Amino acid sequence: MGRFAKRSGPLLLLAICIACGRRCEHRPNLLLVIVDTLAADHLSCYGYDRRTAPTVDSLAGEGLFFQNLQAQAPWTLPAMASIYTGLTVRSHGCRQSEGVNWGLDPAVPTMATILSKEGFSTAGFVNVAFLGPVFGMSKGFDVFHWRIAGHGKAAQTVDEVIQWMDSEDFEEPFFLVFHVYDPHIPYEPPSPFDTLYCGEGINDHSDWETNEAGQFYPEQRTHLVDLYDSEIRWTDGQLSRLLGEIRSRGLADSTLLVFTADHGEEFLEHGAVTHGTNLYQNVIHVPMIICGPGIEPDTVSTVVGQYDILPTVLTYYGIEVPEHVEGIDLLGDSIPEERPVPSSGVEMVSDSFQAAVRVEMDKVIWSPVGDVSESFDLRSDPSEQNPIPTDSVMLQLVLDYWATPCNYQPTNLEAPLIQNKTLRDLGYIR
Repeated sequence: MGRFAKRSGPLLLLAICIACGRRCEHRPNLLLVIVDTLAADHLSCYGYDRRTAPTVDSLAGEGLFFQNLQAQAPWTLPAMASIYTGLTVRSHGCRQSEGVNWGLDPAVPTMATILSKEGFSTAGFVNVAFLGPVFGMSKGFDVFHWRIAGHGKAAQTVDEVIQWMDSEDFEEPFFLVFHVYDPHIPYEPPSPFDTLYCGEGINDHSDWETNEAGQFYPEQRTHLVDLYDSEIRWTDGQLSRLLGEIRSRGLADSTLLVFTADHGEEFLEHGAVTHGTNLYQNVIHVPMIICGPGIEPDTVSTVVGQYDILPTVLTYYGIEVPEHVEGIDLLGDSIPEERPVPSSGVEMVSDSFQAAVRVEMDKVIWSPVGDVSESFDLRSDPSEQNPIPTDSVMLQLVLDYWATPCNYQPTNLEAPLIQNKTLRDLGYIR
């Protein structure tokens, strides 16, 4: 079934806009919302037992609801690079390896640079160091607000977007990136959300503690999950405020919304916490919903990736997708099944390389260090607790992915911005 509604109303307007070419003032706006560290398995629309995000649940019923979106990496920099470029991590090369950070090659076309050339007014409001200019993530934006560490700034970021909408810099059609960092560790939801699921509140305990051997305390899990869920609920409220502002300005019917996350979060399900250290589903299964003019409500169960977002957006607007893009359009008549969707980028902090490939409900995780792999049947084992023998076909797929050459020259970054202190402040080093 096609993903567009019948050609009437907003879609007819879209068709007229596409026909008139670039700089059509009636072309729908684009709002890309990224909630940092938002695991799909902590949202009730994905089966969670708490209604942590009523706004997101509502969006899931209004647009295209993707049940199986795989993040291309388990931490922000490489995952966001895939969202912006339509490339896998192996192709764009953004990573941290042996203590060296690698940012986007200035030559890589991004969502912002492409849409800017197509006549969109571009604005980015982001809240983490890895999305800043030093990593090549600000190119193409006419207006760019960036915080190195933006924890607890969701409400302020909504305020800043509203100020931009009231300013002379605001014009349509616009491309707006709205990124909030709040669910990221430390889990410190503001009052009264701090006691929403956790009666004792934060109680000076918003991060994992370790013993002398560096082991985490399992008894802290419930408390920290409660606070994490509270952070999600708080952030969802700010998303509601942003969308309410868009509605009040009469922009809702002329704005395409893409809602997603960069990565998820782990709470000792596989012995680790937070993210960036493995490729299990807790950290790479993230939400995605697309709503807007011409999009009919539907649920998509086929496995897709973050690198599909760019070509989907460009195709929606009738913009030619660059030949080098590896993702596909998700709004066509059908999404190919049995398509291998890869992830990698685990080398963040730990220098422990891994790659994974998922083909529908079959998944393999492989490490070149020791040439070891583990495979899972997600049909019967969605929590990945019972490894099965690795199929030779799946193993070859992940080996082929690992052999993918980097198509660009990522920038070697030794800037003082990302030294250990900043990483520790962001929660990546303990």
